[in-house]
Amino acid sequence: MIKAEIIADSKNEFGNRITTMIVTMPRIILAEFNTHRMFSRNSASSRAIPFEKMVKSVEENPFIPIAWQKNHKGMQGSEYVTCRKHENAIYEWLKARDYAVKQARMMNNDGITKQLINRLLEPFMWHTVIITATEWENFFALRCPRYSTEAKINHGIIFRSKKDYCKHYKTDLSFIEENDNMFFFRNNKGQAEIHMMELAEQMWDAMNESAPKELKAGEWHIPFGDNIDLTQLRNKGWASDDDDLKLQIAITRCARVSYTVVGEESKEPNYEKDIKLHDKLEKDRHWSPFEHCAKAMSEEEWVNYINGIQNHRTTGITNDIMGWSGNFRGFIQYRKMFDNENIK
Repeated sequence: MIKAEIIADSKNEFGNRITTMIVTMPRIILAEFNTHRMFSRNSASSRAIPFEKMVKSVEENPFIPIAWQKNHKGMQGSEYVTCRKHENAIYEWLKARDYAVKQARMMNNDGITKQLINRLLEPFMWHTVIITATEWENFFALRCPRYSTEAKINHGIIFRSKKDYCKHYKTDLSFIEENDNMFFFRNNKGQAEIHMMELAEQMWDAMNESAPKELKAGEWHIPFGDNIDLTQLRNKGWASDDDDLKLQIAITRCARVSYTVVGEESKEPNYEKDIKLHDKLEKDRHWSPFEHCAKAMSEEEWVNYINGIQNHRTTGITNDIMGWSGNFRGFIQYRKMFDNENIK
């Protein structure tokens, strides 16, 4: 269930790449994931999702750890339980889930807000996040697995994904996993939490397998943009230009992640509701969904958008501070086009 799906991938004329993806992860690693500040993101909210929806989700599709490490010192272990202990760990985990659901239902019957009782279910929840970024390397360096055999790691041959490992050694992934399903766990020298490494690996593979769309200066990176039916919008009387309409719909779709339960992502679009929600978000100054759309910079904009201080007496403007708009490089973030967007 840990997965990453790219929904928009673009490259500007200077070679900067911006990628938007939707990821599904265990709720237990969200705080760790949120430490990466170069990401723009919108995320499902335990406060926003109705209690019965949350219960149904953890009963029908609970998060269960992908492997069970033995007790160890420090933050990372290297040994895993197998066979009967593995099966027993799953049984005990699901029994804990059942206790949590039971207590949450009792509190719900007493009239306690879902903002609190949903928290009891979080260890067993899957979580959806939409992410947009231009700067990924620090995340991948810290969070990806480090696959290698002992004989090779000292020579610097380390792989961030199983697919990269198999491609290098010209072997088949399914063959390895069928014959030894713990092979990659044993040969992973990474220090991140195991589910975080699995997520980062899925994101790494998704980016490597995606071909970004080439954008000219002034063209837009718009998540969900290719799936928006402009003819239907015009038939309903909206007369804005194509980019404006796509921006409004895309922003709303990014915002809706906040109250989408895993498994309910494929609802039919309602453009009228989307545009009304866009206008409400703008009026109430809820700006985070506006961060996912971005315009490719021109050469002039690259020079004028800087991250830092111009020092005309010594170095002037160096290239490393050029081309920044918020946390993006090479693209002007739509949020930054609104005056005083950081003020209520």
